[in-house]
Amino acid sequence: MSRDDNGWSKLYPDLLRSIFESLSCLDFHRAGTVCSNWYAVSRSCPLYPWRIVFRGKNSVLFDPIQDKIYTKNLLGIDLSKIHCLASYGNWILIVDPRLDFYLLNVFTRETINLPSLESSLRGDRPFRFIRNDDESGYFLELYGTKFLLTWNDFRFEKTAILWVNGRNGDYVVAWAIKQFYIFSYKKIGNDDDDKRWSITCTQCEDMAYKDNKLYVYTFDHYINILDFSGNSPKEPMEENPYLSHPFSFVDAIYKLRLAVTREGKVLIVLSLVGLDKKFCIYKLNLKIGDWEIVESLGDEMLIFGHGVTIRAPDKDISGGGLKSDSICFLYDDYLSDHYLTMKRQPICGVFDLATSTITWHTRLEDLSSKICWFVPGCA
Repeated sequence: MSRDDNGWSKLYPDLLRSIFESLSCLDFHRAGTVCSNWYAVSRSCPLYPWRIVFRGKNSVLFDPIQDKIYTKNLLGIDLSKIHCLASYGNWILIVDPRLDFYLLNVFTRETINLPSLESSLRGDRPFRFIRNDDESGYFLELYGTKFLLTWNDFRFEKTAILWVNGRNGDYVVAWAIKQFYIFSYKKIGNDDDDKRWSITCTQCEDMAYKDNKLYVYTFDHYINILDFSGNSPKEPMEENPYLSHPFSFVDAIYKLRLAVTREGKVLIVLSLVGLDKKFCIYKLNLKIGDWEIVESLGDEMLIFGHGVTIRAPDKDISGGGLKSDSICFLYDDYLSDHYLTMKRQPICGVFDLATSTITWHTRLEDLSSKICWFVPGCA
């Protein structure tokens, strides 16, 4: 073999994968940035979710497999006064009380400021933002109708997606407001000529994003698709199979979320009320033209509301239920059997699809702080 063939970038993928899987999470992500070959191999390795807790000016990152806690000072602001709308890999999408939006890398503390809403003014679009006098929010004017948009709208309505390319820094952001409008921003390459949000008028109960497609679940139980391959989102020209097959399961639903598998299959994930099985998953069977229950996710797992599935370890290494064929959730995703008696329940847990059992997570539990799941390395 030549000297070039013996280079570190030329190591066999199986050997690299075995090395990667023996590393700590932080070393794993550093190794994935060495070269394109190492990055490609890192993406084929199983991942697992961490938890982030926002406390004052610090945040706490918890690695449940290694049982390690990392304290980070993020942004230098009071993190109790921000909302985390979505996460993807090492990045989170946040909004502050002034309705300024940021992308934040929770490991490196790198911050990307998204365009201000005022900059979205454009004559050929039927909307504009006018900042409120006390700077607590905006007046949003749509088709001549004006209404107030404040920080609290994002506190209770967290329908948003984030996608980030870990290699080149491209990203897509979308969030729904008033459940009838989707605002989106796409950054691809070095083109900074049009730093403006796009607006799409559509019903939106939830959404998920993968491979330049935004899947939107509507109030009348259909799934719309928006194509993000161009400069602005558009409905694709090809036929949308979901428009012919509405989702008819509407009883006993506490919450409904969309997710997309690594193979691109769209899933409807339900949190249920008053049933032994607290979570269930459906997918569309085009052969029979109906939605059918998903008994297993195979080697994948998902976070309720995260929007995509991840390849996960096949065994529960930590004892916390974090393995393939499971669903991670937070306290407000799940309606406890004791909610009528106001009995306190843990903040987060993991639901095993095979056994219909829940493993509760109490480490770092703090009702006064904000907590969320995220998946380091997903890119």
